[in-house]
Amino acid sequence: MSEEHVWTHEELAEDLRTSCRVKAGDILILHSSQHAIGRVEGGVVTTVRVLKEVITPEGTLLLPVFSSPTKDGVFKIRRTPSRVGLVTEAFRRSADVKRSRHPTHSVAAWGKRRDEFLAGHEWTSALGPGSPFHRAADAGADVLMIGCTMTTLSLIHVAEALARVPYLGKVFYPGYNRPLTLVDEDGSTMEFTPRDSPTDSIAFIKVQEAMEAQGKIHHCKVGDAECLKFNALEVLNLAVQMCRADPAVLLCENPRCPVCPEARRICQEALKR
Repeated sequence: MSEEHVWTHEELAEDLRTSCRVKAGDILILHSSQHAIGRVEGGVVTTVRVLKEVITPEGTLLLPVFSSPTKDGVFKIRRTPSRVGLVTEAFRRSADVKRSRHPTHSVAAWGKRRDEFLAGHEWTSALGPGSPFHRAADAGADVLMIGCTMTTLSLIHVAEALARVPYLGKVFYPGYNRPLTLVDEDGSTMEFTPRDSPTDSIAFIKVQEAMEAQGKIHHCKVGDAECLKFNALEVLNLAVQMCRADPAVLLCENPRCPVCPEARRICQEALKR
């Protein structure tokens, strides 16, 4: 058996530029799995460095750095780690990256339009109109899913908010429906009552299937990872259309899901009115 390949900085950069067609100056929303990429020389730090190098400071890179509410409800913008993967946490800690001021669904960004996309996230809902991913999509961003599917695509939650699905703001995972406190960079605090908190995303695969059927997904590779690349606004608009045609389309069928059965009941009640 041959030894497992160790991917170098140069190889990952070539994959991003050639296979994934990422260019200098692009606006890119990234979802990722470091494990899927395989062994990388220098580990996740190299992955983050390569992403910045390929995008260049003229572009803008956005990643989710979400966190679950703690028992005391305190979110520290400088210290609370991301719960959505090694790449997101390494990116959050890297040079010139800024984190948006939201206690559960903060976004980290780097590059030319960083401040523009992150501004005011504390005044919007987690993944709603005017939130960072929505702004980036409107600005022409692409999405790159490295080693993951659209079941992790946060932008589809924005579609739920734009379509105002009946269950929005009425079903919550434990801990999300209560006041939370943000501790900012300077130590000042701000109280939040989260609204329109996102819920389950397993059924988002339906949006991926619809995008595939329309030929709107570019398949590519980064290291060992199978990747999907597509236009952010196209997937957002398609998901909005699907939600307006069937408000329950993005709910899973698992009867033990802590949110979807109740959300489906709310949709059924809405149809009776």
